[in-house]
Amino acid sequence: MAKTYDYLFKLLLIGDSGVGKTCLLFRFSEDSFNTTFISTIGIDFKIRTIELDGKRVKLQIWDTAGQERFRTITTAYYRGAMGIMLVYDICNEKSFENIKNWIRNIEEHASSDVEKMILGNKCDMTDRRQVSKDRGEKAFYTMGRDILHNLSSKTTDNNAGGTGKPVKITEKKSKRIKFFKCSLL
Repeated sequence: MAKTYDYLFKLLLIGDSGVGKTCLLFRFSEDSFNTTFISTIGIDFKIRTIELDGKRVKLQIWDTAGQERFRTITTAYYRGAMGIMLVYDICNEKSFENIKNWIRNIEEHASSDVEKMILGNKCDMTDRRQVSKDRGEKAFYTMGRDILHNLSSKTTDNNAGGTGKPVKITEKKSKRIKFFKCSLL
């Protein structure tokens, strides 16, 4: 069977229990919404194929349980993730404060070059909305595009390896500062 995509990106949704990770995933992958709250047990995923820069990109989006008791299971999925979205509930200050703990989990369990994004969720009340649905959806496209550009630059870097130019070797490791993208959905 022929492959129907050019790239497969593994993305991960993390955050406290009840912040709306599953609802966010269902809205993006199936354009559906369910008002019934059922806590995710362990981990689940959905797939959506999108078009980015003329390439078909299959997004495999993993939805993790936010409860502490599932942390051992869910952190195993950090490895191999190309993008991680940290979700907080804009109506729950504690879920926002806990973002720092989730960042520590990423630093401990994910690869150092993983793309990261912080998403504020539950902005569905029209009288309070400041960011459109289209703009929020672009968060997923932004992450996919960043991963695609990362892959392209790695390919370019690898091809430039045998240029014969001198290479400067230093003992100090430069610490690359990685900024987060932030979006309110």
